[in-house]
Amino acid sequence: MKANSLVEEELSKAGESSPVSPLVVQLDKFRIMSDTDVPPEEFLLRMFGKPCFPRRDLSTVTGLEKCGKTFFTSMLMACCAEKNVLELERIREEPLKVMWYDTEQSRQSTKGILADRVVRLARTKEEDPDLFSQESDMEGNFYVFNVRSCSYQERMDYLVAGIEAYKPDMVIIDNVSDLLPSVNDTDASIQVIGQLMQLASEYNCNITVVIHVNRSGEKRSLRGWLGTEILHKAYEVYYCEQIENTDTFSVEQTLTRKYRIPEKLFYRVNDDGLPEITVKPEYQPRDRNGQFRSNRAEAYQINADKADSFNQKYIIHNDGNVRQPWEWDLRLLFGDVLGDIPSMGRETLQNEVMARSGIREAKYFDKVFRLAMDQRVVQTTMDRNGRIVAMLIPS
Repeated sequence: MKANSLVEEELSKAGESSPVSPLVVQLDKFRIMSDTDVPPEEFLLRMFGKPCFPRRDLSTVTGLEKCGKTFFTSMLMACCAEKNVLELERIREEPLKVMWYDTEQSRQSTKGILADRVVRLARTKEEDPDLFSQESDMEGNFYVFNVRSCSYQERMDYLVAGIEAYKPDMVIIDNVSDLLPSVNDTDASIQVIGQLMQLASEYNCNITVVIHVNRSGEKRSLRGWLGTEILHKAYEVYYCEQIENTDTFSVEQTLTRKYRIPEKLFYRVNDDGLPEITVKPEYQPRDRNGQFRSNRAEAYQINADKADSFNQKYIIHNDGNVRQPWEWDLRLLFGDVLGDIPSMGRETLQNEVMARSGIREAKYFDKVFRLAMDQRVVQTTMDRNGRIVAMLIPS
């Protein structure tokens, strides 16, 4: 027999004084039970066959300046019209409505990207004449706005009005930092992200926000307190970069709540100005003296530190592997240090890891720490005091 809620029980006790306050009555409406009727997760796209960009939630695209973020969002827009774009696939057969809210670029740049890139990427294939047979029909599902000249408050007000009026399936905000005066304003950051989450839920859409990473270039260190709030609330994060000394760009999923996409998307821009699939370039970086650097993980490049000098609890021996005879058990090492602690300051973490592992050089710890971030063992964020802290990523 289904159990009644606390509120229902209390209200059913006629003649008895009830301790239930009006707030608890309201709270009970938000209660989740095993038989609560909740809509299933619905995703708009697939990337390498994995569902992504869910309705009623936030997605994030990040990277340094000029690293391909707008190219990637252009692909997302085009895929809302065309079934398949590079490694992206629209899940439902019918085209999706997409709203691109450009706060950064000139009106000329916005128009150029729409006309010369998005529309051309999304142009219907000859064998599929029924969907978007004419470009004018296609653009009917694109709602593109350039609000660079508006104030912060106007941008937010117009955004809300546009979502209410056009009810898009996907909203792309490039750049979300321009919806508030400062990315380090804690209260404004919480308010903006809270309002975007409410809009996504109320209008059953995906809202994808673009934000830069900090100038340190760390993949999981988004700019300001706004970036910290996004990391806490976003369903997934995609990192864009241009590979050093090449014309190749990549897109990597760095965080997700559910469907992990291990593959990286590699593309280059062809002579027509459109992205096309390519492979990871065989580029070997050089040091300051022009000598080739190893492509192996940096944590294995210091020969002076032999495996037997470290705490063997955290060493994995790969017998018979000449190229990599041993490696760190990073999940065990950082898990032992962080444990159930939500976050830890960088200096404290360094001291604890070095003490447990037997690492003696701070520079070597830096390499091990970067390797742990690359392997999605830990991530960095910023606390309320503006300090960089580290967090353990659940396995």
